[in-house]
Amino acid sequence: MKSLKPSLHEIQDRFTKDVLYGEVVGSTSDCGVIRLGVDAEAKISVESGALRFAPLDTPGWGRQGIAYGPFTAQAGLAFGVFMLNGHNNSQTFSQPLEAAQHPSRRQPHPSLKSPFKAHFSSTLLQENLAVGWFDHPAPARPLEAGQAFVMQGHPIANGRLCAATVQGLQHLLLDMPNIPIYFLSVLRAKGVIFYAGSSAGHRHLPALPRLRPLAIDPYDLGTPVLYAGIHQSILGENGGQADTRVYGVRVVHVPEWQGYGTALIVDPQPQLGRKAALGGVWRLEGPGMLLTPREPGGLFHVRLTAPASLIWRYRDPDHHLALELSRQEVRLHLRYGGKTYLLASEPHPYLTQDPHWVQVLDDGQALNITLDGSPLFSEKPLHEPRLGQETGVGLKGQAADLEVHPREINLPPALELGHPWQVKGQQTVFVPHLNQAAENLLLTWEPTMGPGALMPAEGGLTIEAAGLERTVYTIPWEQANFADLECEILPPEKNGKRQAQSRAGVCFWQDAQHHLVVALSLDESEHAVVAMLRLAGYEDPYSKVWTHVPDKLYFGVPVRLRAVCDGGQFQVYLDDEPVLYRALRDIYPGADRLEIRRVGLALSGYGRDTGSIFRAWVARK
Repeated sequence: MKSLKPSLHEIQDRFTKDVLYGEVVGSTSDCGVIRLGVDAEAKISVESGALRFAPLDTPGWGRQGIAYGPFTAQAGLAFGVFMLNGHNNSQTFSQPLEAAQHPSRRQPHPSLKSPFKAHFSSTLLQENLAVGWFDHPAPARPLEAGQAFVMQGHPIANGRLCAATVQGLQHLLLDMPNIPIYFLSVLRAKGVIFYAGSSAGHRHLPALPRLRPLAIDPYDLGTPVLYAGIHQSILGENGGQADTRVYGVRVVHVPEWQGYGTALIVDPQPQLGRKAALGGVWRLEGPGMLLTPREPGGLFHVRLTAPASLIWRYRDPDHHLALELSRQEVRLHLRYGGKTYLLASEPHPYLTQDPHWVQVLDDGQALNITLDGSPLFSEKPLHEPRLGQETGVGLKGQAADLEVHPREINLPPALELGHPWQVKGQQTVFVPHLNQAAENLLLTWEPTMGPGALMPAEGGLTIEAAGLERTVYTIPWEQANFADLECEILPPEKNGKRQAQSRAGVCFWQDAQHHLVVALSLDESEHAVVAMLRLAGYEDPYSKVWTHVPDKLYFGVPVRLRAVCDGGQFQVYLDDEPVLYRALRDIYPGADRLEIRRVGLALSGYGRDTGSIFRAWVARK
């Protein structure tokens, strides 16, 4: 075994060789370094070119994770991880702990319509993933022992991305779809800066190889030796399970990030008339002292002592945003066209003269603002597109330790670990006019599975009398290795006491024993997109994969569901936004490719459908 003295300076692990469950910790990585960590239940493996974390029987920190190191802490040392979390909203099971510890004793959900709804009545563990730098290869409490990205469960959204910092948990982005993410954490002379990127169309993150600066921790852990780690505490919700997959890990020193890195402005002690450490000379203009960087800021991090203000998106004295911290409250103002608008306010609970850390994430359309790590005004982003391209940054009152970083940066080539699979069909094959249903159109769709009857409906087609059984209507498909299916679905409206439900979607069909259904799952308690895979006649109801989409799926409002599959993996979109990705082997290890012989319309069978209408359909290859 290689020596563990703190002499490592570079790691690359692409998981090219399979490793059995329970044998990953202590195995040799692609670059010859021993993988460290903890695998209390022998649930970690390497398979099909990716690390796999299977769900723990007994959830908890300090039981599952891998690590690399030790490393001597130095400015510019970067840790990149390209991965797919099992479910961003994983959290403690609401069932008794005994059932969670013994999966064989689990009782099926009463209707199987929703074995993945979030319940917080007995939540003991909300954070499910930690990726970053730690003071130990297997920390018992990684949120207290590291500076790392953290994924946190949420009662209504699909998980919240946070950062574990020396001062506590920093909230970053709410509602993270279940698609691959590249996490990057970079050590600085003091502290850590965090970046992330994902697929094109992600609601919060740019498409790789672009990254978004997301957080700054200005403090050190206080140890000269660190470990780069990925740690999991729980996977799944209320019995539903999904494995985490890690595609690549990289640790490398980036010389150009030893100093100010990607910053546009840096100044520990801003002062009028003095040159900032980076960004120019502070000048007096309008409401305060000002700098004008070369591009709009996306990450603002500053320490304010009330009364004080952070000013940004500054064009002139009559056009800018200002966050004002007083001894009684925090107020967000927009100055536009010579008028001042109060966008949000919140009482300030602190009456002392202590300084407070303010962080603003600004993508030009929406703002995420935190005070000492906690969300200000709202958990959700504040939509504000006005002045989105203005670059001026200003301060008023007592401020220190200002940093401004751009909205996006380029991932250095030395840190590249691949890109998300995101292929779309380029040639349209079949576009029936569903809103002009006639007998010959109904004959186009062949009954393939289930008792439901395909019938004309107002503006399209509907599948009636399916009950709780899966129903599929399909057409032949000649491109056996690829299909891109898009349909517009109108979920039923609420109608008095009648419960409205939608289970409508699309199907990639090989035969009755092998097929993939991607469908809506909409009822009074759930707004989700789910994917159900049947292989060799086997379909585990607890192995469905899904994403909560509470802000994209409504009763009586049409939505475009698009699913693309190449037989080995699939990507799902709602109204062009990517919301769900999986490889078939992510669901069932060792799964063979699906040969797509037919494609069509479907009701999933996991719950009733009370009248969803298929209003449009496009099949592409």
